[in-house]
Amino acid sequence: MKTSKRWRVGLAAALAAVTLQLAGAGAWAPHRALADAAPDAAAGAAYYVDASAGDDANAGTDEDHPWKTLRHVTDEGVAGAFHPGDRILLKSGSVWNERFEMKFSGSPEGQITVGAYGGDAKPVINGGGLDAAVKIENQQYVTLQDIEITNFNAANPDDYKTVFHKRSGVWLMAYHNGPMSGIQLKGLDIHDVAGLSVSGEDWVHDPDNPDPNAKINKNANAAIMINAWEWETVAPDKHGYYKDLLIENNRIHDIRTIGINMDGGYINDLSLYHKNVVIRGNTIDKTGSDGIVVGVAENPVIENNAVYDVGINSYDFKWIAGVWVWKTNGATIRHNEVARVHYKDSLTADSTAFDTDILAQGDHYFEYNYSHDNAGGFVMDMGQLTNGTNYYRYNVSRNDQNHRASGRTVEVSDPGVFYNNVFYNDNGDGLILANNPESTYINNIFYTPQGNPAYPAAPAFYNNDFFGAEPPSQGIRNLNADPRFVDPSGGDGIAKAEGFKLQPSSPLIGEGRAVPNNGGRDLFGNALYTGSPDIGLFEDPASTKADATAPAAPAGLKAEGRTDAEITLSWTAAEDGVPLDADIYDAATDAKLASVVMKNSATLTGLQPDTDYSFYVVARDLSGNESPRSDALSVRTTFAAVVVDDADAAVTGDWTAGSSPSANGAGYRYSDGGSGAGTIVWTPDLPADGYYAVYYRLPQRPSGEVWATDASFKVAFDGGAKTFAVNEYNAPKGEWVPLGNLKFKAGSAGSVTLSDGSADRIVGDAVRFQYLDAFGPDNMTAAALTSNAAQLEPGKTAALNVTGTDAAGRPLDLKADGPAIRYDNDAPSVVSVSADGVVTAIKTGAAHLQASVTLGGRTIATNSVTVYVGSGLTVLPASFADADGRPVTALQAGSTVKIKATVVNFTSYDRPFTLIAGYYDDNGLVRSFSDVATVKSGASATLTATLDLPETIKRSGSIRVFVWDGTGTLHPLATKTVFPG
Repeated sequence: MKTSKRWRVGLAAALAAVTLQLAGAGAWAPHRALADAAPDAAAGAAYYVDASAGDDANAGTDEDHPWKTLRHVTDEGVAGAFHPGDRILLKSGSVWNERFEMKFSGSPEGQITVGAYGGDAKPVINGGGLDAAVKIENQQYVTLQDIEITNFNAANPDDYKTVFHKRSGVWLMAYHNGPMSGIQLKGLDIHDVAGLSVSGEDWVHDPDNPDPNAKINKNANAAIMINAWEWETVAPDKHGYYKDLLIENNRIHDIRTIGINMDGGYINDLSLYHKNVVIRGNTIDKTGSDGIVVGVAENPVIENNAVYDVGINSYDFKWIAGVWVWKTNGATIRHNEVARVHYKDSLTADSTAFDTDILAQGDHYFEYNYSHDNAGGFVMDMGQLTNGTNYYRYNVSRNDQNHRASGRTVEVSDPGVFYNNVFYNDNGDGLILANNPESTYINNIFYTPQGNPAYPAAPAFYNNDFFGAEPPSQGIRNLNADPRFVDPSGGDGIAKAEGFKLQPSSPLIGEGRAVPNNGGRDLFGNALYTGSPDIGLFEDPASTKADATAPAAPAGLKAEGRTDAEITLSWTAAEDGVPLDADIYDAATDAKLASVVMKNSATLTGLQPDTDYSFYVVARDLSGNESPRSDALSVRTTFAAVVVDDADAAVTGDWTAGSSPSANGAGYRYSDGGSGAGTIVWTPDLPADGYYAVYYRLPQRPSGEVWATDASFKVAFDGGAKTFAVNEYNAPKGEWVPLGNLKFKAGSAGSVTLSDGSADRIVGDAVRFQYLDAFGPDNMTAAALTSNAAQLEPGKTAALNVTGTDAAGRPLDLKADGPAIRYDNDAPSVVSVSADGVVTAIKTGAAHLQASVTLGGRTIATNSVTVYVGSGLTVLPASFADADGRPVTALQAGSTVKIKATVVNFTSYDRPFTLIAGYYDDNGLVRSFSDVATVKSGASATLTATLDLPETIKRSGSIRVFVWDGTGTLHPLATKTVFPG
């Protein structure tokens, strides 16, 4: 599980998206500013400060009579000497070894500006190892610009390695005085800030705090640190936060902590989030921790920044990222370059370019960015985004790696839409995407000329190009063409993204699909679209490929399934065998009800029971041309679902009544554990024979209560009974949660029973029986085989199950329903399989199992399931194949060999493994390749190494393969495999 860079939190379970909805964003923005965060300063007085020739007794109002110290400037500010529009100018080349506290404010009518005069060399402020070189505390409408800033202990520059002082370059603080507006930090050169970079999950003693128990970590300091907090009750207008904050065109380099860090006091009220925050045009190079972190902000804009070598100056750089946000209500991250985020080790690495972290909400846009050579990958999230979607569009990810605990390049579980990006990997690491059912990929280029591990099965893929690897089987309109980039050689500088434009001969020009609300421009400012859309981040303005022909009207509109609140529709609308987009309308009002992407079905929800409806469908082709409307379809929802509340259930044993507004009927019952003899029995009076979807409901769990993770719900149905284990602690609350689809007789023969057999609190609220129209074994169109254990030790057993699905995707437990099932086993010496699907492990090895189900004279074959048998850490024999996946029988000069080895972890710990493959001849090692993965307890992983053999193969040449356990000192788990052997 990933760990937040703020603190450890549990990840929310991701719910599968039924339809794709593309929300709009702000328009494309070129490499120029938004409106500045504060107005230009009105004309005012100028004050001069010269560290060498000045005198604090001077008037300070001309270059010939400057002040000397920054302390004097602070005192004048406290005395009220400065007014809106005034300028405080520091002499070029002067050096101050003192902290500067800016104790003055301008107004909306004019800034007070601290800047430079008298030459090109910036004046220098050395903080000397204090908590900050420049402090701006509860001030507003001030500008700090064109200053060089450092903060380290000159007497012991390396003290940060052993004593953890919090040190910032510029420290902004807002508290107990209301919002602070109009601060601008521009053109600063901040370096050698020797603060701490201790991970946000770790805490160390604060040596500068008199409290011996005070603890701090990296989040307490940065080259530019922005804090807003409160520690006492304040009036509503006194809550501290920032408005109209601009951080622009600064150079931050060679520091030992975070580059830019914005905090917010963990305020939960959106009205108190930072407002109109713009971080733009900054270069951050060689940090000790994260590059840019923005928290507790309303739609911040982070644009046109270059962030290099994040974490390279650190002694502790766990859980870092290049640019990331947390507790933001929307955000736009665009036109940034992030390169070389470093990592300490893969078990503690985030180390991605971008991240949407904890407690974020609203839509977040990552657009027009150039990411390359980052150790932990392109992007991650924490799975906590609410009321929004992460959009990734027109970005480049070049050779971003996967050195993180999950081994993924894209580590996401939030709802996310990726379109018109380039994912480029030519170093053999591959592109490893999270198996997230809430991810959708459209018009992307996946470029892996050295091959790629299998793409995940859960995300939706529409109209993508997969060059060099097998496309995902569930993808719709997969392409497999060389995109013919202009010059994808990469390197530093966002201008290098120009190399990912398409040559005029590219087969991807005009082959994209239109995406609504797309920002209006590609990465290079070209209008969307010129003719038919292109695939990738470049929209060729010279393209002549166009399609203005409307597709035919959808045909065969029908209802595949219906309940009291839902209707699933299907139709036929395709071009070249590829389903088209579609909009579904209410035929009575012409109101649009839903949209789907490259799909010929949709499920409409929120309908009324026993009600007549009428619908029609309009299809859209890849270029956005709309079809005529389909014929209308009239359909009626079924009778209302039957709900049985706890108040209507039969209760035996010791159950206590509870109340909650989220409970059905506001009440529920609970038991604090028992023998299993105490029960709640919900008995429905069903109006008709047939199949019903059975649901349970739980109220919200009060904080601190420990609910059962092993609650037992037993459903009695027509033909038997089935017990469902429910984790009530983690289960969704305040909503209906499905148990299964089962067959019932009309009347009161069926029931659901909850027993009290648990050591923790068991809760019962209500159950629901939803009639399923046109549902049963004969309606199944596919079947899936699963095993309750993927790994067994010899003598242990596992149970197989076969689940069918109909055209609407509704599942049915076929083992419980009784059709004929045959099990096939390719390794009977490794496992045995009984007629009722019980697997018994015999000896070490792997068995591939498959089932065939006979339904109404039809036979449906399931997928194959692999069951591994072994103990401890088991490494299965390596396989050797060529670039096209064919087995290799001999080594060929200049050829590519892919070596795969599967590691099975039977231990109780997650373990890291490394596969090392090397080509050797009589001179020793010639070349090698490795792959790294963390294998979770009770799981397996296949590691892949790709070797390009030399142009000359000696007779002594061979490939040697090792698998190593990466805990402690490395040691081989399996003896070397030599090929040919």
